[in-house]
Amino acid sequence: MSEVWQGRIDAEDGALGRRWHQLVRPLAAGAPAGVALLGFASDEGVRRNQGRVGAREGPRSLRRALAPLAYHGVRDTPLYDAGDVACDGEDLEGAQRALGARVEALLAQGHFPMLLGGGHEMAWGSFQGASAALANDGRLRRYGIVNFDAHFDLRRGRASSGTPFLQIRDALAARGLPFRYLCIGISRAANTPALFATARECGVTWLTDEEIVWPKWEAACRAIDAFVESIDALQISVCLDAFPAAATPGVSAPAARGIAPDLALSLLGHLLGRAGHGKRDSRVVLAEVAELAPPFDPDGRTARLGARLVYDVVSPLL
Repeated sequence: MSEVWQGRIDAEDGALGRRWHQLVRPLAAGAPAGVALLGFASDEGVRRNQGRVGAREGPRSLRRALAPLAYHGVRDTPLYDAGDVACDGEDLEGAQRALGARVEALLAQGHFPMLLGGGHEMAWGSFQGASAALANDGRLRRYGIVNFDAHFDLRRGRASSGTPFLQIRDALAARGLPFRYLCIGISRAANTPALFATARECGVTWLTDEEIVWPKWEAACRAIDAFVESIDALQISVCLDAFPAAATPGVSAPAARGIAPDLALSLLGHLLGRAGHGKRDSRVVLAEVAELAPPFDPDGRTARLGARLVYDVVSPLL
């Protein structure tokens, strides 16, 4: 991965002129706890969901977009590249299990997993890891997911990029645990009545793209606040198709409306603050950015927005 961690060097500015590519190091066994960037190179879930394939290339593109970003860390928290989990051929389920095992190991070692995708089927894999890591400390009983997405991803049937949160619901139900899921940016045009019915059946809370506008900022924050108060552990998931196609053309299912990027980033910041991210009692267990498809992102704008999302999640930890 060393070839992607390259960029401008302002040697004359010393430590104050550093950029991410100068700080990221490969993750080695026994390394001190830090932030671990872990890619999920998979198209299979998107293919099964009849979307535009290309997400397998997403992790590399996100790394390239992260490389030149300015480093403002004050804690000297290590920043690692933990490599990729790849889906070879059609074995999506095997790749998700492998992703889960990697996430579980990272959490056990004290790292914060920041996942780079890759199709949104990664959410089921990352949950497998988080649930295994949290199984014995009680937090799984009040586990919650906030997903910025135009879609519920609660489809029934064979596993795909459209099924991860129903798979999570079913896994929690099998343990007698509740499903706490807040989806921000839902498009009525992109979700059939059947999907809305499934969301109601599952007890999902959602805000539509029509509700995520600046005049309704306070209402959106209240919804986030109420959700965070109901949980002890939080998985943050961001699908890049939550944004308008003008901002993120490089996704499997471009949105006609979507959420304005500045508003979404502000809501993400509010969520992180409310969840205590960067503090000792933080509820944030992991985060992921999904659905970057570089073949449809010729000028890199989707990757840059994805990288900014990653940057905003990781910066409070550095």
